Amino acid sequence: MRVLRRSTRRGARAQEVSGAARISTIHAWRAPVAVGLLAAIGLALLNGDLRVSPAEWTARALIALAQVGLLVAFFYRTGLLRPTGLALRSPIAHSTREVGLALVFLTGLMSLIGVRAASLVGHGATLTHELGFLGFAPLIAGGMLLSVLIHPLLALYVFAVLLTGAAVARGMPALTLGVVGLAGWSAILAIASMRRRTDMFWAGALLSALLLAGAFGASLGADAPWMDALSSGLWGVATGVGAVALFWLGLTLLERPFRLATPMTLMELASLEQPLLRELRDKAPGTYFHSQQVGQLAEEAALAIGADALLARVAGYYHDIGKLSKPDFFIENQNGVESLHAGINPTLSARIIAAHVREGVELARQHRLPTAVCDIIAQHHGTSLITYFYHQAVGGGHDPVLEQHFRYEGPKPQTREAAIVMLADSVEAASRVLGDVTPARLANFVHEMIEMRRQDGQLDACNLTFRDLRLIEEAFVRVLVASRHRRIEYPSGAKQDDEPVYAVHP
Repeated sequence: MRVLRRSTRRGARAQEVSGAARISTIHAWRAPVAVGLLAAIGLALLNGDLRVSPAEWTARALIALAQVGLLVAFFYRTGLLRPTGLALRSPIAHSTREVGLALVFLTGLMSLIGVRAASLVGHGATLTHELGFLGFAPLIAGGMLLSVLIHPLLALYVFAVLLTGAAVARGMPALTLGVVGLAGWSAILAIASMRRRTDMFWAGALLSALLLAGAFGASLGADAPWMDALSSGLWGVATGVGAVALFWLGLTLLERPFRLATPMTLMELASLEQPLLRELRDKAPGTYFHSQQVGQLAEEAALAIGADALLARVAGYYHDIGKLSKPDFFIENQNGVESLHAGINPTLSARIIAAHVREGVELARQHRLPTAVCDIIAQHHGTSLITYFYHQAVGGGHDPVLEQHFRYEGPKPQTREAAIVMLADSVEAASRVLGDVTPARLANFVHEMIEMRRQDGQLDACNLTFRDLRLIEEAFVRVLVASRHRRIEYPSGAKQDDEPVYAVHP
């Protein structure tokens, strides 16, 4: 009887759970449907004039629903993310998909509002020689933003869908649609690999040249006078300049609140004159120069496997900023002075060492570093063992229970860039104890260090392959061999008379 009652209760609970699951599933579908309807209404309002007939409103609503359907299908089939998803790591949302959707929604909405505003300013005459293609500058700028912030293929698709919807709703000539589409796609592809300000200049120059030629040719094709065609071409140049200006403004407004690891943000953080890096150089010089070497190792390895080299280098520069709170407890900053760990027990020493990861994340958040860099700081030791103090505590033995108290909190590296920084940190720190070794011996040492991390399970959560590990080893060896190059050793007292003497100030 008791068994029967228990089974009945289990069945009732299972029904309750399944009912709750169905309710949660229903609620999970409500938000996307509501967002889709709002997007369709917004597109219908922005794709044309407000004072139109009911039949035109119906046609415009169908166009808007078709646009939303195409975008949803694309998002469902391909997703929004880069291969690593690092550029979309943000504290604003819980997942990279949500961040991507928010960016697409904001960028698309502001782009269409800009097109609508330009149309109202020009009294609907955005396609004539008076304003040329200037009304489409916000839409082109939105596509360029999505190309840099998320992915160029996503930007091409969203730009095409929004432009086609606006063209059909407003009766845009096919020639105009082709010119704007070609120029927009060219700008999106040209700006995708932006790493410096000159890249933005060349993308703007290409866009302006295409719009100049397109607007001039379209005007001549419509039998416009030469002066009107020239005026239309100049407005095409203004469209290119305006699109780049709007792109720069949008990038500035979005990257800081979302704390995105955009190329321009990373280039700014890579400057050695950043306040946080200067503080690290002044208070913990040993850690500073170690971090510089880690950044170089990480960048070379990331280039070798096709990862984000700029992010890996910047994360290498900042991975140990947590040591600023207690710099004298780390051997690279002790300068031959007796270690502060000599008077405390190994457990407390291990806690002090492990705390620099948590303190580094807190410091990075205070300085509003990109979330991707904060993640790498948190993961650059994974759950690895603090070997020196563990062996000091167990006296050469092995205690699996005690071992857990001498491991970092983690998490393990979740991305290729985070794993590269972990391996670069381990290799660079351990290579300091090596003497004058041959390149072959150095290669064996790097292999053993990486293999030790792999066997410890620290690379289980990232998607590195064995081929990637081999390429990372080769990259590390190249950098280490180059940094440990030999110099000619002068005999004692054998200085040439004309050899300059350098004064070294303390």
